Amino acid sequence: MNWLAVAVGGALGSLLRYAIAGVWLSPASLDFPWGTMAVNITGSFLLGFLARYFAPPHAPHAWFLFFTVGICGGYTTFSTFALDAFTLVERSAAIRALAYIVASVIGSYAAVVVGYMTARSIRPPA
Repeated sequence: MNWLAVAVGGALGSLLRYAIAGVWLSPASLDFPWGTMAVNITGSFLLGFLARYFAPPHAPHAWFLFFTVGICGGYTTFSTFALDAFTLVERSAAIRALAYIVASVIGSYAAVVVGYMTARSIRPPA
């Protein structure tokens, strides 16, 4: 059951990532990888929130895996983040690459904290 939860969640997360970073905020039409950054930051918030909200004993382990490893794992794109930063450097846009790296890392960390705290305020420790 756990494997199925991760697989289905991963497929859904990947489709959501494609819809946001590949279609809605398509990198081909932008001069900055906004889609990847948006997915990383929102994915970090979701991971922080869902990891706390579905933590045992509040939900079955399969649900925890479905949302955190599956959906968030399929949705977030940190490897793409690294490639996008490298591509900016390769295009002689080192300042934009640095801004992208700093904004993505700080924004993602802050989003995890806010997501976790939001879930904790909704569902206090058991």
